[in-house]
Amino acid sequence: MSLAANIQTQDYKYQVQVPQGTWRWTTRVDVSKASPVFSIRDVISPYGILRDTIPIPGTVVTSMAESITDLESAFAPSIVISPNTLTFTVNEAQGFCMPQYVTVSNGGVYGSLLAVAVTSSATYVQISPANVSSLAFNASGQFAVTVDSSLLLAVNSPYSSTLTLVDTHATNNPIVIPVNIVVVPLATIAMNVIDLNFEVSGNGDGTFPPVPAQTFRIQNTGPAGSSLVYQVQKLIGNSPWLVSFNPTYGTLASTAYQTTSVVVQPTTNMQPGVYEEILRVSGYSSNSYVDLPITFTVM
Repeated sequence: MSLAANIQTQDYKYQVQVPQGTWRWTTRVDVSKASPVFSIRDVISPYGILRDTIPIPGTVVTSMAESITDLESAFAPSIVISPNTLTFTVNEAQGFCMPQYVTVSNGGVYGSLLAVAVTSSATYVQISPANVSSLAFNASGQFAVTVDSSLLLAVNSPYSSTLTLVDTHATNNPIVIPVNIVVVPLATIAMNVIDLNFEVSGNGDGTFPPVPAQTFRIQNTGPAGSSLVYQVQKLIGNSPWLVSFNPTYGTLASTAYQTTSVVVQPTTNMQPGVYEEILRVSGYSSNSYVDLPITFTVM
């Protein structure tokens, strides 16, 4: 710990000349509290140590007040932020995105105290908390920034807004953080088949031969700039004969596609019949999901 961090009070000597003589006093700064406390003490008038019966000229009172103002400036905090700009990429009309965080630090002098209020220039850019306070010298705090894209349109992208951090006592008040928002148009899920049908005949001893795998293709047919983050899941779930379907997730740019392989195999002593399952391909998109029926006929 530095020696400065051990200082509890500091005294500063002032004087002012008036027609009756010189007034002298000490302005004390107490930095042991949560925020600096300023006081006037040891006042010496032209007639000696100040007594209750000695009037203080207005000029002297003004000078004493100015001495406190000077010291308040000397102990002012400074706003330090990281990062100093924010960029979001959001899906059109999706709602709130994952937050990004801004760190606020007090880069002032020992004894200063920083308390910032944060405001946004746009209703779709939200902050929490809106106040980061009680930051002593070198202390840090954070606030989260999220974008609500519910009413944002890709055709109007990019959007620009600002965050303003205010502490009227800070030497660099206010601080403005630019916020840039890129709105991505909605993807669309498409598939090249409407269903898959498998068949198998038993060997006569309760076993079955291998069943050839089949494939289907998932494609993003949304406009340029769209991005489809999708996953593939069983919708019914009671289908141990549906051995695998891979890959089960991925990301597709506009016009891009992914081929998914589907493997089925009867369980031991599986009874003849028609078995059904549905694979649901879902993701944030204009059509939300597409279902692919799977039919497995065991003979």
